[in-house]
Amino acid sequence: MTLSDRIERTMLLPVPRERVWDAVTKPEQLARWFGVVRDMDFRVGGAIQFIWENEPCPYPGVIEVIEPEQRFAFRWPSYAVSHPRLTFATAPSTLVEITLEERAEGTLLTLVESGFASLPQPVPAKEAYRDNSDGWQECLNGLHVYLQNQEVV
Repeated sequence: MTLSDRIERTMLLPVPRERVWDAVTKPEQLARWFGVVRDMDFRVGGAIQFIWENEPCPYPGVIEVIEPEQRFAFRWPSYAVSHPRLTFATAPSTLVEITLEERAEGTLLTLVESGFASLPQPVPAKEAYRDNSDGWQECLNGLHVYLQNQEVV
């Protein structure tokens, strides 16, 4: 069986694109549905660091693309934390890209994480793909709940 190189998830969010953009790019909002962002230098080439409870973190990343209210992308070696022979500084990364499109019903969010097929050993690419695939679905469900709760307030 050939490993897919990408995880792709789409979700229609019943809120304006500006609200979704803020939820995926502002550290205080990102922390509410994804994990805590310890630091974010919000510029192309800037560092972003995610932390989660019960994880030997932070997970470092680098911002690759910022197109306001349209596209945000970063690279990260999220799987490297569970592999003691890798360090974040030397681990290969995957690319996470979030695009937003206005729709009559709200905002269509598309999330793509790619680069799994090119992960070298000792990274178990199938494990990284499975873990991230499940994780992204859980995160996007959390984003949906977060945005719905914010609308009520």
